[in-house]
Amino acid sequence: MAIKIDLANSQYGIPFSGVYFRIATASINRQRSEIESKFIITVDVVGYGTTTPGDDTREVDFRRYHIPLFEVEAKMGVNFLEKCYAWVMSQPDMAGSIAV
Repeated sequence: MAIKIDLANSQYGIPFSGVYFRIATASINRQRSEIESKFIITVDVVGYGTTTPGDDTREVDFRRYHIPLFEVEAKMGVNFLEKCYAWVMSQPDMAGSIAV
């Protein structure tokens, strides 16, 4: 599973169309206090200029999200990773993205 979206701006100062984003890391951390949620998920999403990135392919974009566990669990998906993708796609900075 991955996400595809066009970027109007990039760290290179040019737009990229059809950027291929995939989750590189999804980890759950337990917090000591219950400010918002006792469990927080950290999700790193990496965007590439190709749909077939190799080990040496450099990213054109990188995004990190810190999400209360209950928000991810509320998303539709067969498993945890699918729910993470659904949450990422619902974010304002991923508006217009499609699952690929």
